[in-house]
Amino acid sequence: MSLPWLEEHKNALNERLEAGRLGHAPLIQGPEGVGKRELARWLAERMLCLDPKGREPCGQCRACELMASGTHPDFFGIDIPEDRKSIPVDSIRGLIEKMQLTPSVGAARVGLFVDADAMNRNAANALLKTLEEPSPGAWLVLCSDQPASLPATIRSRCQKLALRPPPLDIAGQWLAEVCGEVDEPSRRAALVLAGGAPLAARAMLEHGEFERGLTILETLVEPAADRRSSKLLEDWQQDAIGTWQWLARWLALMMNRVRGVASADLPMADRLPADLPPEHLARLWEQALQGRLGASAGSVRQDLSLGKWLLEWEALMESRSRR
Repeated sequence: MSLPWLEEHKNALNERLEAGRLGHAPLIQGPEGVGKRELARWLAERMLCLDPKGREPCGQCRACELMASGTHPDFFGIDIPEDRKSIPVDSIRGLIEKMQLTPSVGAARVGLFVDADAMNRNAANALLKTLEEPSPGAWLVLCSDQPASLPATIRSRCQKLALRPPPLDIAGQWLAEVCGEVDEPSRRAALVLAGGAPLAARAMLEHGEFERGLTILETLVEPAADRRSSKLLEDWQQDAIGTWQWLARWLALMMNRVRGVASADLPMADRLPADLPPEHLARLWEQALQGRLGASAGSVRQDLSLGKWLLEWEALMESRSRR
């Protein structure tokens, strides 16, 4: 998948790599949906390729063939195990052992963390020694949506590359190419709702999330909506993380509208209440963010937390209707 806004980053990384100025642990950071993982995968392939063509992996050498088949013996992808909610220390210890072995193909070994934020404390501490004393030819490529959640000791030993959402015209053109069947107002709205992140906007449009978000908005602002029904809570709990994320998005946009800075690129902006107390909106927005964290950790009963949030929202809407 071609992501044109990554070209300048590829050029910069390639120049550092060829000049020997690329640190052994690049940390590619930025908001979700801007192409961090795609860039990190490209970098791993470029490091392992035996005969790069210009800045690109050749796609034909033995290393590229093994990467394409997912069987390269010197490439180690680190992700959250299916039965865990975080990357455990055992995964890091196993990676360290593998990275100390002699390469089987070429001269490099690469470990790729697609979600470095997901390391638990013990895992991060175990990785620290490898970052401090890397083996020759060993590279660790880390991706992070929330670099502030990584220990400062990890961040300080990485070479940071920050990715930001591309200009809206570039993002919009790319989205039109990959989601051409979606109408232009919906594509524009999805980009705004995704904070300008093209991949997040695409996922929103392709996986039905955009329609779900609109349904949640209707539930919040429609005067006749039954916000107290058990069926509504059941629906919201099926994807509690996504529900909290949509609640936070809509609350943030409502706060913007109250301040008079609603986006002109959001077709449904005029449906957002503009007369709610900003301090109440801010409190509910913070609760939504905390709710998402709790849902991700699996540490909170979602029927209770979502129900409590809905009661506060309902009270806010009732006080509005009495004014």
